[in-house]
Amino acid sequence: MISPQPAPGAALWLAAYAALTAAGGLPLFFVYERWGLLGFAVPAAALMALNLRSNLNRRTFSFSNEVLGILGLCLGAPAACFAARGSLAGGAWPAWGLSALYFLGPIFDIKAAALRHRVSADKSAHAAWSRMKTASLAYAAAALVIVGAAAAAGWLSAAAPLPFLAALHKTWRRGRLAPGRVDFRRLGFAEVVYSVFFVLVIGGGFLARAR
Repeated sequence: MISPQPAPGAALWLAAYAALTAAGGLPLFFVYERWGLLGFAVPAAALMALNLRSNLNRRTFSFSNEVLGILGLCLGAPAACFAARGSLAGGAWPAWGLSALYFLGPIFDIKAAALRHRVSADKSAHAAWSRMKTASLAYAAAALVIVGAAAAAGWLSAAAPLPFLAALHKTWRRGRLAPGRVDFRRLGFAEVVYSVFFVLVIGGGFLARAR
């Protein structure tokens, strides 16, 4: 909306999301009295302000801007815990940390895919593509090690590493592809499938441990 060149229909989408947010959020305040959710407005607003500033500076797809966006979106995990329980006890903040750790990974994957697409027409981008593939694989491996260690220590469910193992395999498999045109719609759909798997496994793990 505040971009120098807003996307067509941006106002309509903004109105639709605002209506959905109001429909889902107002009962939490006025029926269930989850006023503590307002506390999430402070960090969320700060991250959104930084994100909007980057957009105005035409840095929408910069690494830092995408990280800020992911960190802000992942605040939905502890907010959902608070909405359900009325407190942040239990796994609220571990859920945020796991979500952030997982969803930061696709930033590397998508950038690597974009460079693979570019290399098919511009060979000078090959070095940048190689570096991004290495960074993507290193991040996926590090995330798996962190979550695996936490699960081994009993801090997370035994199934928690599975989405991260799947992400590592995905990254490794994509890294072996030759330069070529990328179907970004299909790529996006695949990321949605991996994300749903993450939510099911991690959410199920937290529910099982809460019983």
